[in-house]
Amino acid sequence: MKKLFALLLAAALLLCVTACADSDAPATGTPATGTPATEAPATEAPATETTTTKVLPTVLDQNEYVLYQNVFFNDAADDYVGKAATKEGVFTRVTDAFSDVTRYYVWGYMDATKCCDWQWEFVPKDPDSLPANGSLVKMTGTMARDDAALDGIWFTDAEVAVKTVFEGPACEVDMTTMDATLERVQLLNMQYKPDSFRGKTLRLYGRVFSLTAIQHPYYDGAWTQELATETELPAIGTMVVVTGTWQGGRIQTEKIDPTSDY
Repeated sequence: MKKLFALLLAAALLLCVTACADSDAPATGTPATGTPATEAPATEAPATETTTTKVLPTVLDQNEYVLYQNVFFNDAADDYVGKAATKEGVFTRVTDAFSDVTRYYVWGYMDATKCCDWQWEFVPKDPDSLPANGSLVKMTGTMARDDAALDGIWFTDAEVAVKTVFEGPACEVDMTTMDATLERVQLLNMQYKPDSFRGKTLRLYGRVFSLTAIQHPYYDGAWTQELATETELPAIGTMVVVTGTWQGGRIQTEKIDPTSDY
């Protein structure tokens, strides 16, 4: 059972990448099925000054998306395993209740459509020094294969330089600081292990699916989530941010806000 659920989560992590890979190739840049992208050496010094923001940063990097596809879909991982690299992106944590671990990621989008994303899992040298979820960071580590990584590859001995600290609304599980792929992984954990999250405050985003539920922000059928609310939801298909508390597999909803941020 444990192995089956781990495979389910790993499949969720790669779902959106697969969906994007099946779409038309980008108009510019290296095609997703081409030669593995070449990374510049990690020679830039870590940032030493930080700023704060209440707006979630947006990182668009088509080359990083191509590299991510090449590593996981085009058998190019051996070209990068054992090598150091620096990744700039949005930082977030995923609570993996099934494995009883916290997973750390740096992520971004392929382009401004925001429907295709990339995310690198890493093992930080000093977890206590990490910033708030949603902060803009540069992560430097060494790519390694490891069965403990959710998808079998992560960056080890990672150092994180914070560029911008995100000051978002306080909650215990903030899925609005995750790309859609990581949000799906987090939500699957909550749906399969509901008691582990009972009573936790949360925020997540998605499209209105019905009078009482929302669904994945981009892909039909990827997930749905029931809401316990007396508030009338916006029209079906509207992108919203839901704020509430996790109660027995449903979200006791406090606010439902239409959004154009995703």
